[in-house]
Amino acid sequence: MRLLALGFICACSLYGQSYGPKVKDFTESCFRNPALPYCNTRDFVPKPGAKNATNPYGAATATAQPSTDSAGIDWRFADPSADSLSVLDCKQLYTSAPGRALIGQLASSQGLTAMQTEDLLRTLSGVGNVALSIQQDAVLIMVTGRAPDAVLPALESGWKSLPLGENAVLVGPTAAVDQATKRLAADAQLAGFPLAAQQRPADAGFWMAAPAKLAGQDAVTAGAKQIELTASFADPFSTVTAFHFDAAPDPAPIRSWLNTLGGVSLQGNVIRARAYIDPPNIQQNFPQIAASPLGRGLAGIIRFARYLPVRDTSATVHTKPVIYGLDGGPRETK
Repeated sequence: MRLLALGFICACSLYGQSYGPKVKDFTESCFRNPALPYCNTRDFVPKPGAKNATNPYGAATATAQPSTDSAGIDWRFADPSADSLSVLDCKQLYTSAPGRALIGQLASSQGLTAMQTEDLLRTLSGVGNVALSIQQDAVLIMVTGRAPDAVLPALESGWKSLPLGENAVLVGPTAAVDQATKRLAADAQLAGFPLAAQQRPADAGFWMAAPAKLAGQDAVTAGAKQIELTASFADPFSTVTAFHFDAAPDPAPIRSWLNTLGGVSLQGNVIRARAYIDPPNIQQNFPQIAASPLGRGLAGIIRFARYLPVRDTSATVHTKPVIYGLDGGPRETK
């Protein structure tokens, strides 16, 4: 019995010496490579080449700055050296009767007929937001909140569109869209106008950043370099224009110009001016409104509205055949 017990103890010792190192190697190998088929952690390991489900261009780095705002606009699309950026909240505009009236008057001043103005308003009602990046004569248009039945019009030669998710689209000259595609695929940090656009107030009905000359020669003479305009289409309209200077301006030499602005405040190198527009006075004061940064910015939206998706309703007239079932939504053929 003593010999039998001794043999049993020796066998157990040999068993432990034989499998002990293997268990250690097994744990070590799973630690070093958790994707191995016999590791219980393999289902939690990212697959090679997998893309972030919320970003079709690949996962962003942990330190990457958010570039998509609350309206779903990824401001990496914008030209970093753009002369101006603007974005219109079409839903806020469309629910404002004075806002639609102002768009109608601006459209009429551009030579649009009453029927064309109705088509314009119908187009704007079919999207959520329209953002413009303008560099000299080149424009990039990003549309978000596109309705499922909105048909993209046939584009002219040299232009292309790029679907971005289920309800967004990028439109512009082919070379500009290709460059924007590269920016969207990169994890570049925003700066300049694109950064300002990403940080704009979430409840703004219209926002624009542009050179100071858009506000008139008096602003340039005063030393302003750039402006940011934030507008609300509530009743009454309200606008806040921020004039950016290279350094804190001295109010004394520019007092006469400041007196024309109203609601002026100075903070550092920025002068802000608040203005109100009573809807009953829109028609009476239309020349001044049209010449203001608000009027000029909205005029740019109207100018490029022909490239926007159009709701496919019984009142919509298509001059070319429409192809349905495309990944980027229905569109007219050339």
